[in-house]
Amino acid sequence: MTRWIEKFEQLYGLDPEQKLDYWYGELAQDRKKKLAAGGFKRVDELLGRLFDKGYRVVKSSAITPRGIYDKYNLTAPESEPGADNLFFEQKFNAQEFMDLYDKVARFENNFPIYFDGTAKSYQNYAQKSDIYVLERIRDNKALGLASFQLIEAGTPEAEEFKTDGIPVKDKLVYHDTVAISSELQGAGVGRLFCEALDAYNVACFGADQQYVLCTGKINFTDNKKLAREFHTSRGYGTDGAGWVKHTGTVGNWLNRWKQDNIEHRGPQIKTGMMLKSYSVSR
Repeated sequence: MTRWIEKFEQLYGLDPEQKLDYWYGELAQDRKKKLAAGGFKRVDELLGRLFDKGYRVVKSSAITPRGIYDKYNLTAPESEPGADNLFFEQKFNAQEFMDLYDKVARFENNFPIYFDGTAKSYQNYAQKSDIYVLERIRDNKALGLASFQLIEAGTPEAEEFKTDGIPVKDKLVYHDTVAISSELQGAGVGRLFCEALDAYNVACFGADQQYVLCTGKINFTDNKKLAREFHTSRGYGTDGAGWVKHTGTVGNWLNRWKQDNIEHRGPQIKTGMMLKSYSVSR
């Protein structure tokens, strides 16, 4: 298997001075207002469309309310769609999630900064992130993931965003990662998945808060297509300052890699990777 560092060298070389462009984009105000108007009912509709295509979304909560549907409680009373009853809640098996990340995020995004192969590294990430996994219902196979973090004004993380040209006014929901298996590309499943999560976050935090993601050369997939066009179609980077461009270097990324003490083992994919995790029909 190709080690991450070898793949990085193939794509970019290892000259520490080589430039890598990246962009920050905020979710547009008109898009936030539209999502807010739909509320949790709109999220429910989008998840229903995913279900009709044969997919469900499982969630590990850190910044939004925990779901009431889990392996111990499948009989919660019916109620209107809300923050706690739209997703199946699950504390994911750490190794299975890291395997999934290796498969659909690490090696397509070429940015493995979080997991060092230990359960602790996953737990540290899960403590501060809402994590969503897209599963195919018929065989419980995980085919996508997304994660979000909450940045509040006055925190060190907010200062970092300010340095990057994104001042945090109150709360900022950072769309850290989204990745979908190549076998679903072009099927519209990834778009539904992202729209449901955007709608959910806006329903939880409101249209007055900020929603930001970062994309760039470090996020090339293997076919070297930037994701920025897709994220623009979602409403990111389309008003105000637009996409805020920055230029980093290979050295910046490699230093971050070293600081996070990542063990680059290459993908270690198992069959039925999420079978230990909770999965039921919607």
